[in-house]
Amino acid sequence: MRGVKGLTLIELLIALVISAILIAGIYRTFIQQQKSYATQEQVADMQQNVRVAINKMIREIRMAGFGGKNDNTNGINDIITVFGNVNGFANIINAVDNSPRADNVGNSDEVTIVGAYSQIGTIAADVGAGSTTLTVTYTGSTQFDVNYRKYMCINGRYNYAVVPAPGNPITLAQTLTNPTGTLNEAHVAGEPVFLVRAIRYGLRVDANGVPVLFRDLYPNTAASKRDTVAEYVQNLQLRYVLVDTTEVDVPADPTTVRGVRITVQATTQMSDPNLKVGGGFRTRTLDTYVDLRNLRD
Repeated sequence: MRGVKGLTLIELLIALVISAILIAGIYRTFIQQQKSYATQEQVADMQQNVRVAINKMIREIRMAGFGGKNDNTNGINDIITVFGNVNGFANIINAVDNSPRADNVGNSDEVTIVGAYSQIGTIAADVGAGSTTLTVTYTGSTQFDVNYRKYMCINGRYNYAVVPAPGNPITLAQTLTNPTGTLNEAHVAGEPVFLVRAIRYGLRVDANGVPVLFRDLYPNTAASKRDTVAEYVQNLQLRYVLVDTTEVDVPADPTTVRGVRITVQATTQMSDPNLKVGGGFRTRTLDTYVDLRNLRD
């Protein structure tokens, strides 16, 4: 019919090309937004990851030295006075600057802290002073059943070494401060019983090549188990505030330590293509100070 107009092939091709350009532009914008969202999600996960990790460190470092009669005169803590050492550590704060371990990450620091960290049960029955044994009602599976679990604290105040053995009764061991291996005071049923531990924090590369912050409950023993607290932590720096308020990397005398400054640097798991420095990995650094409340004179 005359007067009816249509599209020529050239006009159709031009329309298709313009549509393709518009769609490509929209798709590229969508992809960029997706990458930006993924990056922000990674950053948020990284921040949450490192906050959880550092909060756990803060809680346990703050409690270093807990257990005993708070006798910390001149930095001599009651735990060390009674036991001499806990799993080979003769100080409440044991610092390592730039750990020499082969799997250490970025010349990071380590610290091993000692304290009555774990309540594992309660006194099962009244027991009098002078007794060489006592019974415990355990609240979990942890017992005084191996050599590195021979350090007991009753009621958060009284420290005794025990003869490692599963179950009950618990037999007290002789120490320099308790040569008779007997209770110096009476205790009643229900009093809390703590296991005095040595806990180490540091960085390592795991089996998958990922830098992780680890927590080790039994340093220097065959049963050492380095549990991962947080992944993609690439640096841990520790500085120690002394009784005279000076700060050092490693205290010459650990008994003078009164606070710990913690600096943790974490990185995202995946790189950001829009970031041209640091290999494209975004990082966050958290810095905090922990006052050692149980090490005050």
